[in-house]
Order: sequence, then C-alpha cells, then structure tokens
Amino acid sequence: MSDPTLIAANEGEIIGDAPDRRVEILSDDETLHATWSRFAPGRDGADLHVHHHHVDLFYVLEGELTLRLGVEGETVAVPAGTLARVPPGVVHGFRNGGDVDMRYLNLHAPGMGFADYMRGLRDGRPIAYDQHNPPDDGGGPTREAVVGGPAPLGEDATLLVDIEVIAIAELRHEPGAAPAAAHVRPAHVASYYVLEGELALTLDAGALQAPAGAWVQIPAGLEHFVAAGGDAPVRYLGLHTPGAGAATLRPGVGQRWQPPRSAGSP
Repeated sequence: MSDPTLIAANEGEIIGDAPDRRVEILSDDETLHATWSRFAPGRDGADLHVHHHHVDLFYVLEGELTLRLGVEGETVAVPAGTLARVPPGVVHGFRNGGDVDMRYLNLHAPGMGFADYMRGLRDGRPIAYDQHNPPDDGGGPTREAVVGGPAPLGEDATLLVDIEVIAIAELRHEPGAAPAAAHVRPAHVASYYVLEGELALTLDAGALQAPAGAWVQIPAGLEHFVAAGGDAPVRYLGLHTPGAGAATLRPGVGQRWQPPRSAGSP
C-alpha cells in the first residue's frame, strides 16, 4: 500500500451477503487485516479455535457479540462500543447470541493471511492460515482475554488497547476546531473507522472526506492531519499497526475476563 485508501460504508470487498450475514474486507495490509460484519440474531460465527501467531480483536458497533472462551466455551457478552482482545494461544469463538442484529469490526494484528483465508472460504479454495483446532492441553489461560476497560487519555480521547502489534483509541473532534497535530508514523500504518459524523483528512496529495461507516488507511510515513469534516462532531477509531507506544500515557488498559469459579476454566 503506497497511497491512502478510503472505503465507504457497505463498499468493502464482499465475502458473503445474505439476510443473516454480511462480511466485507476493509484492510489486507500485512500489519492489519480487518473486516466489517453484520450478523442476524442467533447467527453463529466461528467455532472454537486458537491462533498461534497473532491477536484477534472485536470492536462491537451495534448489538452485542457473544464471545466464547476456553475449551468449555464459557460466554462473555461484549456490548456495543466495547473492544474485546484475544491473545495468541487462547481458545475462543463467537456468535450473535442476542435478539437484534449485531455489527462489528474484526481485527487481526498482524494479518497473517486472514483476508485470503476469508476469500478462500468465499471461493471454495482452502487456504492455510494461522487458525487451529483447540489444543489438547486447553490452550492459554482464558484470563488473558481482555474485554472493555477503556482508559481516558483526555477529554476527547479514550485508549482502548496498546500492545506491540496494535494501538486503538476512540477520538472525537468538534466542528470548527483546529486540526489535530500532524500524524506521521515512519513505521506504522494509520487506519481510521468513522463512528459518527464526518472525518476530514488533509494530506500532501489532497484531502479526503470520510463519512460515518467509512474506513480510511494511511501508509506508513505519510504525514496527515485530521479534523471534523462537517458541522457536527466526529467520533472515530484511530488504529496504528504496529502499536505506537501510547501505553506510556496510560498503561494497563482493559479488564481481564474472569470465568465463573464453577466453570473450571484454565
């Protein structure tokens, strides 16, 4: 990727589109593979599995995602506006266990071929990918999964996660305010998903206007400014892959999920 990309709402590469499920690819940069999905009530997602070499994250946009953890599949609800992070080695799966549609972003950092794996499922071509059956030893401790627990960085910024492979913050700008200080990350890809309002990005080559539901990706080393693009506040996710070191501002983000004592989870 050498140029900025902008994908408007519902314009990602379609993996599947049915009444009970729609999946679109938003990013296949090697640092981050990302999809947007809609699941109908009761729709199953992935069965229990494990990744060995990358982190699996879910940001819920609407509804509620039911995350399953450990070989027993103990469930934890992930409501709208919440990020769930599953590290390598932890067995997990997910579904829409609610009674309304669920929309979410699924983020794989680094990508490890997830986008091609999804294309293979669509096209009937088996493609090897860092996804494996639960191991005989039960996998890593489920307490290593992190759900929620945002940490404020300021009045208009909340840090959701900052680890080596990815950093995510939820940000807000008021209309008419000066653009945020220039962003330039020589070794980090910047991605933005617009939750509400319109995001304006200014780059050397011109400007981009990203309305709600849009995904923007800026290659490493490309300086850019961000601001509200309309007459209403803009709220968006800012992602950096690999992570950009924001943990020095607010370490210890998130609360680790604790299984019920009776579950006997690892």
